[in-house]
Amino acid sequence: MKNVTSALLRSFLGPAAIFLATPTLVAAQAPEEVIEVETATPAMWRVTDDDSEYYLLGTFHILPPNLNWRTDDLAKAIETAETVYFEVDADAPDAASKTLNVMMTEGFNAPGKTLSGMLESNDAQKLRDIASDLNIPFAAIDTMRPWNAFLSLSVQFIVNQGFEPGSGVDSVLLKEAKQTQKDVRFFETLEEQLSLFTGLDADTEKMLLVVTLRDWEEQEAAFDDLFSAWVTGNAAFLDEQMNDILQEQAPSVYERLIVARNKAWANELDAALKNESGKGLVAVGAAHLVGDQFSVPALLAAKGYEVSRVDTNTPANDNNP
Repeated sequence: MKNVTSALLRSFLGPAAIFLATPTLVAAQAPEEVIEVETATPAMWRVTDDDSEYYLLGTFHILPPNLNWRTDDLAKAIETAETVYFEVDADAPDAASKTLNVMMTEGFNAPGKTLSGMLESNDAQKLRDIASDLNIPFAAIDTMRPWNAFLSLSVQFIVNQGFEPGSGVDSVLLKEAKQTQKDVRFFETLEEQLSLFTGLDADTEKMLLVVTLRDWEEQEAAFDDLFSAWVTGNAAFLDEQMNDILQEQAPSVYERLIVARNKAWANELDAALKNESGKGLVAVGAAHLVGDQFSVPALLAAKGYEVSRVDTNTPANDNNP
């Protein structure tokens, strides 16, 4: 399963997953290296028919707080959009209570059963070392189911690089869309997105954590490469790292996390484009928009829509709020 960890980490961590892991986070350690990137030009696609125009934006769910990702094209798309689609409403008034319920009912082992007891001795020690490095109390991690520990370690790792969950593109745009009274829509419920973790079979759930532990030292460089690709809109690299590796080494997981969801989202957008008119914006994780076969843009093109990549090489002058 070598190399699958990076693909899994990047594909799994949707807004609901990050929101779920956030209560576990401790104060982030100062990053070893200061992030010097100030602007980003994320990949975006334009989809049209006779009376509709939608822009599809590939997002990064956790970002440095002062990064400017609002290109001129994106700023215009946001301003003119009447309808805005997101993966999930992690900003809903009852999101915290629903998340806590999932966490408490499905995120922990039965009394007397420990996570370290489920692992080989070397893996259990690695779990202790990583928790210590991330400043997460081991006693808290050791009570978790493998998927919950995977999320907590992964999100804390990203936060320790100087990223903030509340600065992600989805979080910022969702609040803005609600404030400006756009027609805000969601592809999935919070429970549906969280079920991507809670519904994993036992072997896959354990594998997810074990491979993460064993490849931990490679995570920082891999994450930096992925972030750089998103910043520069390198769709080919994003597809290779987010989709190709996952499809090759864990095809059932790829089908569950990427293909099935992309098809459902493309069908929903197809219905909106056919039955409605006007301008819209779709902001979902970058993994869902890259690739020539099963990406949302590719699926919409196969349905007969005009789909083109937008040149977003010009960042806007104003900073992202």
